[in-house]
Amino acid sequence: MNLKIFALLGAVAVSLFAGSGAEGHTDIVPRTVNFLIFAAILYYLAAEPVKNFFKNRSASIAAQLEEVQTKLKVAKEEKQKAQSELEKAKAFAKEIEEVTQKEIEILVKEIKEHGEEELRALEKSFEENMELERRKRIRAITKEVLEDLFSDKEIALDKEKFVSLIVKKVA
Repeated sequence: MNLKIFALLGAVAVSLFAGSGAEGHTDIVPRTVNFLIFAAILYYLAAEPVKNFFKNRSASIAAQLEEVQTKLKVAKEEKQKAQSELEKAKAFAKEIEEVTQKEIEILVKEIKEHGEEELRALEKSFEENMELERRKRIRAITKEVLEDLFSDKEIALDKEKFVSLIVKKVA
């Protein structure tokens, strides 16, 4: 059908341009007809490929846009997931900090109690050692006084003087 139309247009163009020998005629009409024929041929040959090109280009742009939107949606979901994990991690860190603080308080309390117990034990040991040393000193002084008394035979003492002398030395 298109071939018939081109053939008809070609015949009309040939008949119009066949008798153009007269002077004073302008060639605007034949040029216009030639241009219309050229435009029709060009449209016939190039219209479908151009339409297909732009249709495919539009489809590929739409597909790329859809892919970008899908990636954006996935990225937003991952961001939300990361935000929730961050919040969980912060809560967990706070919980760990609280537990650690409580453990520190318990350990400080235990160490303090243990130190106080050791201090009391050391004080008790010190007091016992002081008492022991005091008794040793009393024995040593008593022994020294008795040795002095017994070694000196010139002095004759009775029991009362002996006891009072010991008491004075001990006191």
